Amino acid sequence: MSRGVPEARVEVFSRSERGLMPHQQSGLPAAQRPVRRMRSLGLRLDRILDPSLRIPLEATFHYTEADPLVVRVELTVSEGRTVAWALSRDLLFDGTEEPSGIGDVRLWPSAVGTHRVLHMRLEVGSASCLFEMDLGQLQDWLLDTFALVHPGTELDEVDWDAVTADLFGGGEDRPRR
Repeated sequence: MSRGVPEARVEVFSRSERGLMPHQQSGLPAAQRPVRRMRSLGLRLDRILDPSLRIPLEATFHYTEADPLVVRVELTVSEGRTVAWALSRDLLFDGTEEPSGIGDVRLWPSAVGTHRVLHMRLEVGSASCLFEMDLGQLQDWLLDTFALVHPGTELDEVDWDAVTADLFGGGEDRPRR
């Protein structure tokens, strides 16, 4: 792990469930989930400019229960500047198993010799970047996020009445049919 990020794993499933895919694990109902912040994952990426030219970069992946559908990625580029992206947690996990994504974010698993890697292509307008990273480290970390917020329960804590009231200005300006 890079940058001295402390490891603080949260175990919500049994040892026998460790290593199972999220849909194979038993989950805690949202009401029983304690509110915790997930640790960040520091990971080295290679920006691939062409098959023989790579630029190493540091990336930090962040996940929190407060925004359970999103993984935030900070890429440290030249001179310590960072570029931040918000990715769907499900899209990121799907990309560790099969080609996923359309448009701005595309992910696919691959292998370099016997080493499993994940390719991530990020696009903005006509510009794009291709990155390669260790698939196993990212997948293990994503499984830890599923221990915090089980798939399918991400929105269980949302107060939909409050969201609806906010959308309609407290219910006073509801559109008429």
